[in-house]
Amino acid sequence: MGKNLKGAFIYLGIIFISMVLVYKLPQDSYSMIQYIIKPIRFENSVLNLSGLIPLIMLFIGIRGLCRLEWFADKSKLLITIIVLILVMPAMGGTLDIAKTIYLSNLNNQMRSIDFKDIDIKVSSITDNDVTLNIKLELTDYREDMSDFQIRMYLPDSWTVYFDKEFIDFEESYKSFGRRRPIIVDKEISVQLADGITRDNVFDSQWYWETFEFELFNNIDSSKLIYHGT
Repeated sequence: MGKNLKGAFIYLGIIFISMVLVYKLPQDSYSMIQYIIKPIRFENSVLNLSGLIPLIMLFIGIRGLCRLEWFADKSKLLITIIVLILVMPAMGGTLDIAKTIYLSNLNNQMRSIDFKDIDIKVSSITDNDVTLNIKLELTDYREDMSDFQIRMYLPDSWTVYFDKEFIDFEESYKSFGRRRPIIVDKEISVQLADGITRDNVFDSQWYWETFEFELFNNIDSSKLIYHGT
């Protein structure tokens, strides 16, 4: 293997690893690097350093490609643009294909369902209850249809405020498979526990908490994990 070809493999490999690190894990809103370097939280702000290492790796990869003899007489800006516009999207597509193959071949109806987007908002807080607006956009990678229900597990810190560990969604949902979107748009009112005031909820910084959604039917179950920002 020639020196240039070997170098190209090495530096493209570094770029690919940087993309693997920031790629969202199945059934999780975090990427691998976010588990390795978790957000640093202050009183009312958060410092997220997880993207620093992949960014450095991307810089090393592009810089290494620019130094190869193959590209000695080529514009470094042009090489950078090609990597960002062509190479990285192709690598991202490869990861998407790998995830699709993995999820579609799982012998579990519920684990084949992943989320595309999750949005949780507190729309109102009164002296008696809290109203949550929950929107889930799910994708089922299997070919088969299935029915399921959803149970939302509250963060540990919230069990004190509401005196419960989870909330069952009343509706039953249907998946038609084949990556068709499943939209769940739900408004839930949760009664506050005795002795808890609206100020307790205001001060809880709930938007940093982790929520788990269990998808289940009479055959299988799985959990989707959503980490607050």
